[in-house]
Amino acid sequence: MPTIQTLLDDYERLGWTNNDPMSQMLALRRDNPAALADLVIASFDRALPHATFLDAALDLMDDTALEKVTTEAWQDIRNGAWNARLASVLSSVATQMPQVFSGHWDMLVDIYTTKQSPRLYVEDNVWRMLDRATVERWRGRLAEVPSGNKAAHARAVALLHSRQPAAVRDAAAWLFPDDPGTRANWLMSAGYAQEHDTLRALHGETPLHIDFGPTLGAPIRRAQPKWNREILAHHPTWHARGSHRLGARFGGVSSHRCGLCHEPLHRLLTLPQPAAAGIDSSTPVSFDTCLSCAGWESDGPMFHRHDDAGNACAHPSQQRDTAIQPDYPAAPFLDADVALFAAPSRWTRQEWGLSNSRQNLSRVGGAPSWVQSAWYPDCPDCGRKMSFVMQLDSNLPQTDGGEWLWGSGGANYTFWCAPCRTSAHLWQCT
Repeated sequence: MPTIQTLLDDYERLGWTNNDPMSQMLALRRDNPAALADLVIASFDRALPHATFLDAALDLMDDTALEKVTTEAWQDIRNGAWNARLASVLSSVATQMPQVFSGHWDMLVDIYTTKQSPRLYVEDNVWRMLDRATVERWRGRLAEVPSGNKAAHARAVALLHSRQPAAVRDAAAWLFPDDPGTRANWLMSAGYAQEHDTLRALHGETPLHIDFGPTLGAPIRRAQPKWNREILAHHPTWHARGSHRLGARFGGVSSHRCGLCHEPLHRLLTLPQPAAAGIDSSTPVSFDTCLSCAGWESDGPMFHRHDDAGNACAHPSQQRDTAIQPDYPAAPFLDADVALFAAPSRWTRQEWGLSNSRQNLSRVGGAPSWVQSAWYPDCPDCGRKMSFVMQLDSNLPQTDGGEWLWGSGGANYTFWCAPCRTSAHLWQCT
């Protein structure tokens, strides 16, 4: 087995040509999991473009190892170091362990606004950890600094994503005083809708990941390259293990039909106890859509009303007297019992681009992992913004042996209007 030194030397010299650093990293993990931290730390001062094996190492290391990496990286940066590897590590840390920046928020803003090459990709989720004292201090400075100031703008964006409603409201008003449309879009990016003088949260903060179990998990893993199967087997977002489980049913078909093509609706997830998953419903709910029509034949989201038993029925606005013929008819998902579980808090927020098929992005509740820009649809019945309740990633097994992709391989988002008992589905891809 290669040493950390030879693994990095070989990659620096060969890249991926006649070289398999991913398998070498996984072998290192099997032999000594704690060595993953040393591997990443040893990479800090090297030029290693496209080093996804190091991103995978960050994902697979335990919290103690990640804290060690984070502390070393942050200390190097505070001492003046800056390069592509440090920027990459810090971008992952911003989502997985944002609490490391506590006490150093002003410095993080300074790095974000001054380090242009390489650019620090600070996922907006990092700002949810802002402490109240910093929030109040930054709020007080909004009135003192002109809107053209770059650092002031960065602080206002941070406040917008702080999940502290008063600060969110002030920041949005400061950023867009004369542009209510843009202000509304930025509020959506922060997970809020403004209703008169109040803000309403459009998502929760406690996601439950879907453990697909053996029936669905086996074909999901089979479709992956060998090295990724090993990652999926060990990544904590894929397996409930000893966690509390909430039962649900995935896949299959409904007895109700699509209003566009008149074929049976495809079941996504049926929840016997939606309230236990943070969804506002006193009855079971089945979230269904038409895979053949969604995103292809529908102009915007697919909407469904739910009856007293929780079954999804085509919304009247999407009922056609004559059935259309979908260009891309789809087989339903394999049906099986699944379990919802709370993954470690490190995975409360996930970023679609950073997950790179390693992390399980199929989850109920919490914040969406947008492929593109945030978009919460308006309820077709009451006109209010709908709340996010679920997302499903691509590579889901179908009854015909296929592997379902949302578009070119994106994600599907499900929304819910509790007063109207109406659901919506839309997908995004690159």
